[in-house]
Amino acid sequence: MTDGLNEEVQQAFAKMTRVPRPYLSERIRESIWGRPAPGSRLPPGVPAWVGPGANPPAAGPRSAPRRVLVAAVLVVALAAAALLAGSGRLGQPVAALRAVFSPPRPAATAAARPAIASPAPEVSAPAPTASPEPTAAPAAPSTPAPQAPAPAPLPGYSCAAQSGGGSAQSTMTTARLGGQSGYDRFVVEFSGGVPQFEVRPQDSAAFSQGTLRGSAGLVVTLKNLTGTGYGGPRDLRPGLTVMQEARLLSDSGGTAEWGIGLSYASCFHAWILGGPPRLVIDVQH
Repeated sequence: MTDGLNEEVQQAFAKMTRVPRPYLSERIRESIWGRPAPGSRLPPGVPAWVGPGANPPAAGPRSAPRRVLVAAVLVVALAAAALLAGSGRLGQPVAALRAVFSPPRPAATAAARPAIASPAPEVSAPAPTASPEPTAAPAAPSTPAPQAPAPAPLPGYSCAAQSGGGSAQSTMTTARLGGQSGYDRFVVEFSGGVPQFEVRPQDSAAFSQGTLRGSAGLVVTLKNLTGTGYGGPRDLRPGLTVMQEARLLSDSGGTAEWGIGLSYASCFHAWILGGPPRLVIDVQH
């Protein structure tokens, strides 16, 4: 019996000096703890009774005491090896023995692990694209309205200053405006004859005594007048085609001045009619 025990102890120490085989570790674990390690497999060629969960062959009445004695010897050997755990030679066998005698831990299953949901990537909404603003069409350059050209003078009409009349003294009695076919007419009546007169055109309706209607004008000057003063109409606004207004600007010292406002500059004809004597000024359309 002593020879058999020594042989088993020698075999145990021999196994401690080399890397244990996986199936032997599983077998020792099963012998000590009574159950195999989870997920263990036997290498090819190892008898099935050595594997985890297999029933070994029936042993004699001495099998149980021997196993207890071998286990005690291994425990003592493990304690001695713990003192030498720092050396490189015994590090691997000691680590193997610790793995053998450590209680088996239940393998964590995939169901027991809490699933960590990965955060879904944030999808940023596309930025709204600004609708193109309609571009305003460039404004056409403003051009001045074309002015109507001055009509060509009819026979007897002129666009220059005109004068006439006599040296006899007379008195103004009345004045009037009227429209005719193709021209507008201004008439001044006298008693005793038509005095000396002058008709001058100008480019505006602004006169020395005020501004009249229209954009152009005529200045009518009468000289050698007598009497106590003029008693007829002094401001005429008929609104004709060319003549817009006629106003007596001044009357003193034997001289009178009329202003005629025109809608546009035009040629005219100043002439004398008798019965009664009168100064007639026609402005063509």
